[in-house]
Amino acid sequence: MSEKFDVGVIGLGIMGSAMAKNLAKAGHSVAVWNRNAQKALALNADGCTAAATPRDMADACEATVLMVTDPAACDAVLEGKDGWFSGNCNGRLLVNMSTVSADYTKELAARCAKKKVRFIDCPVAGSKGQAEAAQLILLAGGSQSEVEAAKPWLLHMGKTVIYAGPAGNGSALKLCINLIIAQMSSCLCESVTLADLLKIDPKLIFDVLHESPVLDCGYYRIKEKNLLAKNYAPAFSLANVLKDVKFMLAQAQGAGGKLPVTEAVRELLQQGYDAGRGDKDLSIMAETLREMKK
Repeated sequence: MSEKFDVGVIGLGIMGSAMAKNLAKAGHSVAVWNRNAQKALALNADGCTAAATPRDMADACEATVLMVTDPAACDAVLEGKDGWFSGNCNGRLLVNMSTVSADYTKELAARCAKKKVRFIDCPVAGSKGQAEAAQLILLAGGSQSEVEAAKPWLLHMGKTVIYAGPAGNGSALKLCINLIIAQMSSCLCESVTLADLLKIDPKLIFDVLHESPVLDCGYYRIKEKNLLAKNYAPAFSLANVLKDVKFMLAQAQGAGGKLPVTEAVRELLQQGYDAGRGDKDLSIMAETLREMKK
């Protein structure tokens, strides 16, 4: 790519594609890459330019956002002859917004330092709706001055940046937040299951929640639609939640602790995943619970 770009976005799933669109809408020149090239080409209509390889992104972009599934996916786009690190990355900024373990993030930060790549660890809190509306909460780790310098364009993807400390802390904070989401989801699914068992309308649960100044929240209102309609179109897929829960448990174990309730949620998620539901919204845990009563 001979043209120069403000920002590149690698990984164009539900979140990455929305982020790229919002950056372009804000007036940035944006290059995009995805292993499925059609996803990148589809964003031409939104003002983005598809790159041929991650290496081209390093050559052309002042900053590159990485928004992929897991550490293996990160390494796949960073390493190798066409990987981002093989390009002209000296002095470039890499912002990893993927949800990975804190340990992996620290190792990636060290790799970046060796290659003289500036690095921000910046996963996000929020899902599809917040990504599309540029209302994500950005959980940033790394050099505070680097984070402050990047804030103006980062805030075209979200509504606020929470600085968590050195690289790795952003990823650690993200796992703490996703633990709450996983358990809120499982308890809501169990509550709906109990209502079914006791032969009362599950909608009554949400009627109570909406009237409670303590329990009413936006997340429950979103999941109400999934659970009552039994429509599990993914906002946060079961497979991705399971991946994150495994990171939580491994990190806790490595630090000498235990998360027993999270372990129970992992078992429930695993059952759903093994049943072929990994691509559905995590609220499909309710279906796994329904099957347990039979």
